[in-house]
Amino acid sequence: MKQITALIFSILLVLSTRTAVAQSTPPVSREATFVEAVGEAEVMIRARGVGAASGFFGFDEEGSVKNAETDARKSAVYFVLYGGAGLDGILKASDEKKKFSAIESDFWDDTNVGKFISWEAAHLESRVKMAGGEKIRVEKQFRVHRRALIAMLVDRRVLASVEEMTEEAGLPTIMALPEVKSGQNPLEILKGDNVIKQGASAIESFLTYRKYNVIAPDQAEQIFQQQKGQLSLKGKEEDLSYAIALSVGSDIYITYSVTVDSRYVGSSQVRKASVSVRAYETTTARLLGTETGYSDESAAPATALVDAAVGNALGNVMSRINAYWKDDSKNGQQYKVIFNITGQFDEDTKYDLADAAAKTLKKLCNRSKENVVSDKTIDYLVWVTDKDMQSPTGFFRELRKEFNANFTKGKLRQVNMNRKLMLLSVE
Repeated sequence: MKQITALIFSILLVLSTRTAVAQSTPPVSREATFVEAVGEAEVMIRARGVGAASGFFGFDEEGSVKNAETDARKSAVYFVLYGGAGLDGILKASDEKKKFSAIESDFWDDTNVGKFISWEAAHLESRVKMAGGEKIRVEKQFRVHRRALIAMLVDRRVLASVEEMTEEAGLPTIMALPEVKSGQNPLEILKGDNVIKQGASAIESFLTYRKYNVIAPDQAEQIFQQQKGQLSLKGKEEDLSYAIALSVGSDIYITYSVTVDSRYVGSSQVRKASVSVRAYETTTARLLGTETGYSDESAAPATALVDAAVGNALGNVMSRINAYWKDDSKNGQQYKVIFNITGQFDEDTKYDLADAAAKTLKKLCNRSKENVVSDKTIDYLVWVTDKDMQSPTGFFRELRKEFNANFTKGKLRQVNMNRKLMLLSVE
């Protein structure tokens, strides 16, 4: 009898040990799909999980389903951490992933994972036997609290906090403009449409609440009108959003479009808003991210629905902006430098001028990229790491001194400067 009791105890001990190990391991499946953003803090994920369990009488189907559901929860959280189609992962940089690996041993505990599941469906979407009937795969929808997950990772020193990032590189200056056709002025469109105005207001509110520097459209219009005759942007003449953002010195500009659809449910009119946003790096007009957000369908005013749709769209895009900003700030202060050749120079002298510009920028900047060289314009993108040249005035002081030493047949003059654009003339 004692031997039988000892044997049963040993079996139970082994089973309980296996359960404990399974509880603290990463998901087996890791298959998931992004469904939609739910407000600013949560995302809806459809995830698959694989589970197996056996009892004294062989395959335990009920236990296998339970284990598969646990694995599906982990797969949903895993997807939010590492990302996939339609959703940027929280962990982007290799150093962040390395730091996360150091805490994985206790992170994947069932109880810990459950803290980030704010809701899960009551029913399975699918349930399939696999591996010759020895395992079960299930599919289920979950809401993962992305903001709580980020807060935990910041607390565990896996991610840098916004305050730490701000201290290191500051936050980018951003402006929002409605999406328009080529050649149209977005500032003019903004004036005449209340729904478009609400879209801008919602984006600006979202950004200012998070302490980003935001440029208001009326401020942008005044500055752009002063500078538009001086801008010579080859290949960009029709992209006024780019020109406006560059003229006011924004680091990032966001374009957006708003659609509000309505229909009748019985005698009540209901509406649903969708907002598509695109974020661009200003000096190059490089697309950083694009996303569409949707509101719930309701009888609420269109303005309220637009606010909700903006919040759903911006979460993904802002994570891409922050990742870009963190990486690019390591290269130093970025400027677009445009030399407008206003003096009367012969062909050979213009070659000398272009050589002097290239030589000057190569010496002063840690990186430079030639965009356009023509009879009237020399256009460069540069990155400056020298602390004395982080401000436009400090950079221009050294630029003028070095250029005038390299090119003695003309003088470099300042036309306009801001945080991103240095508009110069050579006389």
